[in-house]
Amino acid sequence: MKFPQAEVADLPEIDVEIHRYGKTLFELDTINFQQELKSIREEYSIFLNADLNDTSNIQQLYTYVTDTQLISIYEKSVEVYPNTYQLENELSDAFARHHYFFPNNIIPKVYTYISDLYYELPIWIKNNILVIAIDLYLGDNFPLYFRLGLPQYKIRCMSPENLPVDVMKAMYFNEVALQNKPKTLLDRMVDGGKLLVYLDAVLPGLPDEIKICYTKSQMNWAIENEENVWAFLVSNNLLYTTDYQAQTKLIQDGPFTTGFGNESPSRLGVFMGWNIVRDFLINNPDISLEELMKINDSQKILQESRYKP
Repeated sequence: MKFPQAEVADLPEIDVEIHRYGKTLFELDTINFQQELKSIREEYSIFLNADLNDTSNIQQLYTYVTDTQLISIYEKSVEVYPNTYQLENELSDAFARHHYFFPNNIIPKVYTYISDLYYELPIWIKNNILVIAIDLYLGDNFPLYFRLGLPQYKIRCMSPENLPVDVMKAMYFNEVALQNKPKTLLDRMVDGGKLLVYLDAVLPGLPDEIKICYTKSQMNWAIENEENVWAFLVSNNLLYTTDYQAQTKLIQDGPFTTGFGNESPSRLGVFMGWNIVRDFLINNPDISLEELMKINDSQKILQESRYKP
């Protein structure tokens, strides 16, 4: 059982419509390009806010849509996402659950675009608009990802199944997360655990390994070795260390967690923080998800979780 859970009957009606700027742009008639751009300007003003009577702006966009690599990326995006019905349904449900737990937050308008593989910023939110670089979720066998020199553990998380997770992570950091500066390893573990418990709440049907982006074998390793990892942290007095390098080994993304072998997943500290926060909610059923997020005392959460792997 995952905690917390929303009552389906109490979920608000939210219908997400995804505005596919990338698809619309690449399907324009380039012979009448300027007029075509003006015809879509109202719907896509967030992207087309430049002067469309300026020939240099038109030329820049023309160069973009006639670039052979970008055309191939666009064609792959249409192959992977011939329509957005499934993604719209997934986000409608996730946004409804988000609104159930955080009713004062605003649900953004959603756009997708072709970013030319701008992997540093796959999703961003500004002024109640959420923008997805759809070309960063084309599947872990997309050859251009490897040409970027990205590591396999990053590419593995660039599939359609990871897209709703990353959208809701962006919602979490934009709308929910406390703007505090963690000091100890425990602080960072609990912060990571709060994010994953939020994903439990808004994406309840998703397997845990997708939420944390582990392989099934990595998830099994984490579960089977949780007790040993916890004993290591406690016996070496690492929970309260403020040494950033020591913390990072257990928190940062990577192929594995340093010191625990190549079969271990990365972010073992976050994995354990997830279970600490889950246990805290189980043992404090009267605390809402919104109240949990406002608790800025990781020691309190650990103590009241009664966490014992």
